[in-house]
Amino acid sequence: AVDFLGDSSAVAVEWGRRAGRGLAAGPLILVAWLRAARRTDPLPPRPVVVAAACLAAGCVVGRLVEPVEGSSLAGAWWIAAVAALGIWLWLARWRGPRAAAWPLAGAICCCGAAWSEAQFDLFRRDDLGWYLADSPAPVAVMGTVEESFRRLPVPTGDPHRAAAIGPSSECVVRVESFRAGSRWRTVSGRAAVIVDGEPPRVRVGDRIRVLGRGLRPAAALNPGEFDFRMRARAHRCLSIVRVASARCVRVMRATGWLQVARFVDELRERGVAVLETHISPARAPLAAALLLGSRESLPREEADDFLATGTVHILSISGLHVGLLSLALFKLLRVAMLPRGWSLVAVAVVTGAYMLLVRAETPVLRATLLVWLSCLAAAVGRRSPAINALAVAAIVVLAWRPAEVFSAGAQLSFLSTGVLVGIAAALSGSRQPEDPIDRLIERSRSPTERFLRRCAWQVWVAFVTGAAVWAATTPLVAAKFHVVSSVGLLVNVLVAPLVALAMAWGFLCLLAASVSTTLAAGCGAACDGMLHGIATVVYWAARVPAGHTWVAGPPDWWVAGWYAVLAATLSWFPAGMLRRPQTWAAVAGGWIGVGIVAGAAVGSMAAGDPPLRGVVAAVGHGCGIVLRTTEGRCLVFDAGRLGAPAAARRSMAAVLWSEGITRIDTLVISHADTDHFNAVPELLERFAVAAVVVPAALLTSESPAVRDLLERFRERGIPLQTVKAGDSFAVDRQCRVRVLHPTRAAADQAGTGSAAVGLRFPSREADNQTSLVMAVETAGRRWLLTGDIEGEALAGFIAADPDSCDVLVAPHHGSRTSLPAGIAVATKPKVVLVSGGRNPSWPEVRAAYAAAAEGAAVLNTGGTGAIAVDADASGIAISRFYAGRWRPVE
Repeated sequence: AVDFLGDSSAVAVEWGRRAGRGLAAGPLILVAWLRAARRTDPLPPRPVVVAAACLAAGCVVGRLVEPVEGSSLAGAWWIAAVAALGIWLWLARWRGPRAAAWPLAGAICCCGAAWSEAQFDLFRRDDLGWYLADSPAPVAVMGTVEESFRRLPVPTGDPHRAAAIGPSSECVVRVESFRAGSRWRTVSGRAAVIVDGEPPRVRVGDRIRVLGRGLRPAAALNPGEFDFRMRARAHRCLSIVRVASARCVRVMRATGWLQVARFVDELRERGVAVLETHISPARAPLAAALLLGSRESLPREEADDFLATGTVHILSISGLHVGLLSLALFKLLRVAMLPRGWSLVAVAVVTGAYMLLVRAETPVLRATLLVWLSCLAAAVGRRSPAINALAVAAIVVLAWRPAEVFSAGAQLSFLSTGVLVGIAAALSGSRQPEDPIDRLIERSRSPTERFLRRCAWQVWVAFVTGAAVWAATTPLVAAKFHVVSSVGLLVNVLVAPLVALAMAWGFLCLLAASVSTTLAAGCGAACDGMLHGIATVVYWAARVPAGHTWVAGPPDWWVAGWYAVLAATLSWFPAGMLRRPQTWAAVAGGWIGVGIVAGAAVGSMAAGDPPLRGVVAAVGHGCGIVLRTTEGRCLVFDAGRLGAPAAARRSMAAVLWSEGITRIDTLVISHADTDHFNAVPELLERFAVAAVVVPAALLTSESPAVRDLLERFRERGIPLQTVKAGDSFAVDRQCRVRVLHPTRAAADQAGTGSAAVGLRFPSREADNQTSLVMAVETAGRRWLLTGDIEGEALAGFIAADPDSCDVLVAPHHGSRTSLPAGIAVATKPKVVLVSGGRNPSWPEVRAAYAAAAEGAAVLNTGGTGAIAVDADASGIAISRFYAGRWRPVE
């Protein structure tokens, strides 16, 4: 036995040495292979592409380099650009163009940084935004309408919403003056005016007076959440005015009928009305989105299906729509025997008008610029590479709005177009056989066989093109939208011809409406059939098992590295290797391996077990707490907010994904108030939930929202466990949860009290009496989660002398009824966290907690941001999410 062990140990040592030598030699082998595979021919000169890349890089740098608070680096960047241009001129004269290329690239970068900094950070001193606060206050403003009213999406009926939300509309006004109190001030800037109810009859160019409540756009309060304030700065619109009804908007001076913008608004409204008349109500919103870019009436559930199946680009006017329109129009004009030059002019004019009609978003602007450049090249008889035209479009877009370099829509638009350009170049010569015998065989086939082979080839090209776009964009989509849609590879091929036919019939319907109602109705019926096919395919594709997966998304460094690797691959390898699928499979596999190894390395470098991390999400008046244990298990305690299920879902999902969580091991719902669980139904769509823990009183609730929630649990087969005081369960091997409330007596008393007053639904007070109170314990640390316990139940809980805790989540959103002094004295917390808004009683409540729990940090999520607490045996660290990052709380 000893000899055998000795021999096997020697073999193991030898294999270990060989493996070590292999790992050491791996990088050398890779370098040698890369040198051997390097392209020998020089890259074609693409100065416009280089200029666009430098400008984009400058825009990124200008945003990432933060100046000292209260200052701007725009002037410094302009000076650097001038200096670089001077160096370029000197080198171009004395050293030649090659030596001068680098200073010129640097000058372009500095110009991009300066322009980005100026557009994002510099605003006039009298901008209306400086006079407003984060909370709404009464204001009156006067200004000129820049963008006409567009309807905002109306939430569908939802039992989890406390109150129904009616229709509303939004327009953009160039502000000239405002009144706060009795004095009018001359101001500048742009404001988004949101009117509840039906919009007023206001056109672009009208001068209006608005009475409403002004505030600043909301900043992101949770990690991974969309930042409306950043978008407002990027669009240079720092103010919001919310208006109760159209009666609060008065037209002071109407614009003339000869205004182009007014004519475009009228045309858009008539187009939407035609579609609503001749297309069924179920498909009219999809038609308006597909043809006119009006997505406001599209139900959110249907839009989510398009996102899940990777076909959401259909709903956004982009290169697909502009390309189909321009190609079909050019073919039609040529069939009508119109000269080629005039056909090109007509295509350019029509696509430009269409761009204005659909509000000139970045994707359609990019597509229109490409069509114009193509028409210009065809008119002068020159054939410029498509990548050059794409670079020119990028330069124009960045000059118009440099913040678009950070927009996911603009990034996906340019990335997809670049991939299409590359695929078209790769497949351009592969259809016709090179061998003369093969060409002879091809010509000898019957017309039917040739037609079928051409159709099969087109389907194959569509699939390969879609696969290439999917592979290139999936990392960005996963990082921005947290979904990976594998079913989209097939669905896009299936719906592409339906989209083309729907657009054709839809545009014919719009054109025929002014000529013949009968003809328009026929075209509308045909368009309706195509839209029904699209909606059916997308609906069932969204429900294919494993057809799409919701993910936390890769880290930013990995996504940026992926596109850097793609660019390096295109530059390094010869064209022959780039046409091989094996090359791209190796590149993708290698970079995925880098991500896996990097993640494992980061995990192995951590010293000891990670702390128990708790994040209290900023959801307004509501509650959402995420606990991640030392073994990586996830417990969620409540998930909801008052009146806005979608907003609560966005906040909770953002927090979970930012923590790298895709599975909720234990979901706890403290009681039957909707502001504690109305985000759960949508979280079930995006996260796997292993088990649900509730109080027994929740199962007997007659609330429609509770019944709907329990039915969703049953449909998914999620185990449901009821608990009461004295119960406990393990989250993992080191973390245990002890239930402290409700006692059986409290639950019975709440049920009796509810019946005694003859209520059909359990009262809010009864729900709060039976709210769960839990202690989460691990590594010597203790979180106390109190839900909405209040009144006699809370007094009894305090009288029972609960154990001390490290972190106390204040009962009932930190209200006066939460007995702050009593529970703080009883539990002796080191940290007190309040999940709620900043109501007028907050200073009083904060002072009470601070006085009763000496030395404790008392923090509120309301209006300031999510709070994270990392607790282990060595101590407690607190951080708050503010200005886009976690910052320590001293």
